Amino acid sequence: MLSAISDRWIVAGAAATAVGALWAPDVPWWCGAAALIAGAARRTRVLLPTGLLLLAAAAMGQQAQNLSEAAGGSFDGEAVIVADPHWRQGALTVPVSVEIQGREHRWEGWSRGAAAYRLEDAAVGEHWKISGVAETAEPRDRPFLWPRHYAGQAQIHTARRTDGGSAPFRLANAVRGLIERSSASLSPRDAALLAGFVYGDDRGQLAEVVHDFRATALTHLLAVSGSNVAFVLLLAAPLLIRLRPAMRLGAVAVLLGQFAVLTRGEPSVLRACVLATLAVGAQSLGRRASAVRLLALAIIVLLLIDPLLVRSVGFQLSVAATAAIVAGTRRIAALLWGPQWIRLPLAATLAAQIGVLPVQLAVFGSLPLVSIPANVLAGPLAGPAMVWGLVAGLAGGLAGDAVASFLHLPTQVMLGWVAAVARWGAAAGWPQIETSEVAAVAIVVVACVATALLARRRFAGAPAIAVVAAAIGIWIVASGQRAALPSSEHLSVGGIDPTVVVIDRPDAARALDQLATAGIDDIDVLIARSASRAGREAVRAVHERHSVARVLAPVSLGGLVQYSAVTGPTPVGDLVVDAIGERLSVSPAVASP
Repeated sequence: MLSAISDRWIVAGAAATAVGALWAPDVPWWCGAAALIAGAARRTRVLLPTGLLLLAAAAMGQQAQNLSEAAGGSFDGEAVIVADPHWRQGALTVPVSVEIQGREHRWEGWSRGAAAYRLEDAAVGEHWKISGVAETAEPRDRPFLWPRHYAGQAQIHTARRTDGGSAPFRLANAVRGLIERSSASLSPRDAALLAGFVYGDDRGQLAEVVHDFRATALTHLLAVSGSNVAFVLLLAAPLLIRLRPAMRLGAVAVLLGQFAVLTRGEPSVLRACVLATLAVGAQSLGRRASAVRLLALAIIVLLLIDPLLVRSVGFQLSVAATAAIVAGTRRIAALLWGPQWIRLPLAATLAAQIGVLPVQLAVFGSLPLVSIPANVLAGPLAGPAMVWGLVAGLAGGLAGDAVASFLHLPTQVMLGWVAAVARWGAAAGWPQIETSEVAAVAIVVVACVATALLARRRFAGAPAIAVVAAAIGIWIVASGQRAALPSSEHLSVGGIDPTVVVIDRPDAARALDQLATAGIDDIDVLIARSASRAGREAVRAVHERHSVARVLAPVSLGGLVQYSAVTGPTPVGDLVVDAIGERLSVSPAVASP
């Protein structure tokens, strides 16, 4: 039946599945099944998207109900690590799956103290004996928890590792361990980049690198995507082509399933793995399927299995970029000059940037204009860096440091180039593409098209409509050019002479972002209020990227940079800094009468 349905209706079915998952009316699953069965029996194609919409809505309703019915309270028992731990706001975030009152629930675990340091090196799939207290949250009240299937947050008090989990997770963690061992010969920056390029682990990235990649919209290179899946299949191609079609399909499914475990099931990887498996399946059956059809089928399969993916920004960006590449690469390449080996990669990059623009603007509010040349310059080496990093990482991890140092020489060159492109783009100072500007361009384009159509009919008001529309567009652009000052959430800026920067909530990458937004290069006094790990990292990153004349910090900050320890009231411009335990208080100076 599926082969008799045109690509157009398959795409409509994918769109309906996404709408059903987003809308999620309270409908039973049999309504969707009945619509699909009736459509197949009567060959009524319009019932295909209708049935898929109802099925996705029913699946999303069930997921939301499961999250809402989660039971909180104290727990003490076996837990499975479901995501890699990372430090945030002075605590360790450890997503876990725990059984409470006879039901398995996922929680965003938080831990401090001895339990946190035990869990710091925990890996996905491992089994731990933990105790703590869980607090439920309504899914719609915690949108950042919803797409991750977290029923709420849990405070973890004690933790003890019991075993390494099932075989796929043990294998994935062993591969990660080999690559991490081989990267000991690399610099901290390159070692962290290698982990990001090969299996999407961005926890160890230096704050300044995070800032550079974020400022140039290159962060997708640190999150494994469809290109990584393609390169994995390319590496395995000499073995796969020797298998019979049915065995080849099974081998591809197992290989990509293991790769998904290695990369922790990122939404972009899931999309690419399902799409590639469908493509191999179609080839095994002797059927030809277009890229548009395969992408639509992958969306349908994934959203019916896990409708919460529709809320994931990573999934949205992956689908948008892939759809734009499929639909626009050859059309854009036809407009470019030069040999095909240059035009096609450039066209694919441009198409992807155009595709993710609506999602990027809706979620983040802007897109750096420098992202286009940055992706063109960095993109060609991202794939080879991943492939060679994987091969050299495994071989070097097995052979030892001496061999790893030699094998990773090309890795250093490729990662160094990508990092240099990101650094150049972040320092270039190019403007951002804002939502208001895109709206203005859209208005002008619509006005021009309307003017052309109306002019053909000799409509007298056509020029006036065009002028008004252009004026509205210019007003929108002008209103969107207000300077954005750093948010006091992470740092605050006081005084012009001297320039004083206070790190309120230590987040090094965000602090660098806010300083760049404010256009601050030279800092007279940098005040670090916290002596935590995050506070020390924020001071190091700001000191690394900016000219800082003086650093004021708690006594326990450590020896990362030269600083003046505050032990009593210290005047700094129109502020007074004082020590309270391991933190500093910053208050306005009281003028003398």
